[in-house]
Amino acid sequence: MIGNDVVDLKLASGQSNWRRKGWLQKVFTTSEQDIIASSLDPNFKVWKLWSMKEAAYKAHQRRFSIPPKYNPWDFVCSDDDVCVDTMSYKTLSVATKGYIHTVSYLDKPNFVSKVFKNGSLTYKNQLLQYISEVKRVDSSKISLQKNDLGIPVIYINNSETDIIVSFSSHGLFSSYAVDL
Repeated sequence: MIGNDVVDLKLASGQSNWRRKGWLQKVFTTSEQDIIASSLDPNFKVWKLWSMKEAAYKAHQRRFSIPPKYNPWDFVCSDDDVCVDTMSYKTLSVATKGYIHTVSYLDKPNFVSKVFKNGSLTYKNQLLQYISEVKRVDSSKISLQKNDLGIPVIYINNSETDIIVSFSSHGLFSSYAVDL
């Protein structure tokens, strides 16, 4: 089970004043606020924790087929783990000057992920091409659709597959994570 999230750091800094009164309390638990406050780079830590929560939310939603409803307080970060209910999701985050990208997974890091600095069609087409190569199937036989819950599903020859994929876009960046 995987989920992923990408945060355009420049856009996030311009769109959200996380330092305004009450913002941190709406999104982060007291322990997470302590992590942010003790960080050498609180701005980075805010967006890393946000990305971890979002990635874990996507993995959790897929795992339990939960209708979209995101309450950030339900997803509690510590180190590189995010806990929700009785589940614990591992996360792997990569940061550049431009973005933070996090992939969340349950038990084994058996995924491939990529971040793109361009439009959504490019990264979706790249994903479908990658699946085509790995599965040795003509790319015209592969399609991507979202189910009733908004979760992306890969089809090969018009049949739903068990390929797990997650997408994210924010600002200049788009990403995917796939577990074949």
